[in-house]
Amino acid sequence: MFFTNFNTMTPEEIDAKVKANPKAAGPDETCACLAGGTLKLKLEGEYAPEQLDYEFKDEATLSFTENGQTHEAPYTVDCLGRIALITHLVPGTTRGWHIVYDSETQLVTVFETWFGITVLVGMDLGGEREPTGMREIYREIQRQYYFGYNDIGQGAPEKLHTTTNRLEGRGMHWLFGSGSEILTYFPSVVCSTTVSLDEPEDTLTVTYPSDYIRIDDEYYIFAKWGVEFGGEMHLHVLNLLDMEAIGFEFGFNEADELVYEFCEAWLTVTGDIAHLETITLNGDKAPPMAMLRPGKGARYGYRPRDIDVPMTNEEALEAAKTQQIFEFGGPNIMMSRNTLEFKYDLVGKQFSLSYDHVRTPYAWSAANTPEKLIQEYEYDFISEETLKWRERGGDWHEEKYVCFEPARDIWFFMHMLTGDPDHASIAHAVDFSNGLTTGVYGRIGSWRSGWEIGATVLFGTAAGESIAPAPFSKRHDFTTDLVGKAYAWAYSETMSSIHVYSSPDSYSWTIFQGDNSGGATWSSPGFYIKLREDAYLFQWVEENCNGSQGLVCINPQIMHDGGFFFGVSHNGLRLNITGAYARSLGTFNVNPYFDDKGNL
Repeated sequence: MFFTNFNTMTPEEIDAKVKANPKAAGPDETCACLAGGTLKLKLEGEYAPEQLDYEFKDEATLSFTENGQTHEAPYTVDCLGRIALITHLVPGTTRGWHIVYDSETQLVTVFETWFGITVLVGMDLGGEREPTGMREIYREIQRQYYFGYNDIGQGAPEKLHTTTNRLEGRGMHWLFGSGSEILTYFPSVVCSTTVSLDEPEDTLTVTYPSDYIRIDDEYYIFAKWGVEFGGEMHLHVLNLLDMEAIGFEFGFNEADELVYEFCEAWLTVTGDIAHLETITLNGDKAPPMAMLRPGKGARYGYRPRDIDVPMTNEEALEAAKTQQIFEFGGPNIMMSRNTLEFKYDLVGKQFSLSYDHVRTPYAWSAANTPEKLIQEYEYDFISEETLKWRERGGDWHEEKYVCFEPARDIWFFMHMLTGDPDHASIAHAVDFSNGLTTGVYGRIGSWRSGWEIGATVLFGTAAGESIAPAPFSKRHDFTTDLVGKAYAWAYSETMSSIHVYSSPDSYSWTIFQGDNSGGATWSSPGFYIKLREDAYLFQWVEENCNGSQGLVCINPQIMHDGGFFFGVSHNGLRLNITGAYARSLGTFNVNPYFDDKGNL
């Protein structure tokens, strides 16, 4: 799903397919709990209908009155204990009503849904750049939810269902009745992430805007929405005492076929990481980031491809002629960021790097590797800011560089390969203590995009003065040591995020909201390399986003990282530094799931 370019579809297609399939496929055992009964719903909220009354004629058909208009429609219902989940469509339309009803308390949460949204293209998140156009996404389901109760003549209850942060930080394994398996992570109060375990070669993390609603300590509502992907909805009721769930999916799959069917699942908690709000806050107020787009249906929705409008390879290479390479305004600006300290110990040193193992980070991305890849480098560090390099035996080139020492005797530096037709860069992590080195080569253009950064990894050895002899048979390698871990990273006093290393080849990051709850979330493919117990390289490319490469060395002993950002936008090519202090939030026990699926 991560790399699928979904057809936006047309209103006519959607209308025809929904009307041809107006009823959700039900659970194996039909729930007859509502047949012959009625509901008179009183709902709160600016957009709530003044009237929504139901008469359940039998197990399959209901009559409902919405603001004076009465319709008869097929419906499907499933029950989890005392909670009923009801779904139906409004005849003659593609609108839907989906009700979570507690038969004991008479409280309800009701979702109203419809298809289609118009999004702005070319703007920026800060509102400083005017949009260049609009895009219609007809297939994407929009929603508004309402809290309320079933009026049985006893007056309004004192409390209704509420939004919640009680699920924030949780990870779960889902085993569906169909045999399908997923992992979910809840690092945010407005987003969730999912990793499918059904395809061992494609365990990429996908982010969904999400709703978390508390019924009580036993029951919760979890809904996720395929913004930027298929546009579908998934609405679930969770029983956390028995670790069971029921729910349904509604929307169009990759083949533009309508999926409208119930499911059941058995849940296993993989971990609960810390979340950092004041401990007395329960998230029972509307999460602020849900209102990024005002009006009915407002919710958080990150649409990176509409912000960073994709370029062709020709456009990217032309834009890359404008370059900012390690341009920053001196030490005071750098001190405002939590980067590692610059190191100048290499000045005056010469050494060579020989790479004998070339690896691509993903099984499908051999196109990342160019036909001619430099594997033998010689270096001469002539100043604190300038080095000379050459392919062994070739001509010398001068480049600006920055060097860190993220762990004792590991020198981590990066520079451009000036003259390369793809505006390539190279980063090396050279361990003087054991003679091993890892290089990460990046260039404009990847296996799937003409402008995003493609990466290739090189493993090898170093030789020179003060460098220990390299072992004959050992090299650095990819690792799963970090998989399942979560850290909060503080880049400065005003910028911080949560990283969840959610699979062997991807991760997600979450930006904090003003109350320190998790907010905006996105996910990227990435890879992890173990240099030593105290040093790990982590690389990601913000694919289906801004296309930039992030590359850092994490030291879990000092809880600090440092590294580089490299990429091209319409404003030109940038190679700059990054770094942050870490706070461990905990670990999800997920590696056994990937091992069972044959990953890494």
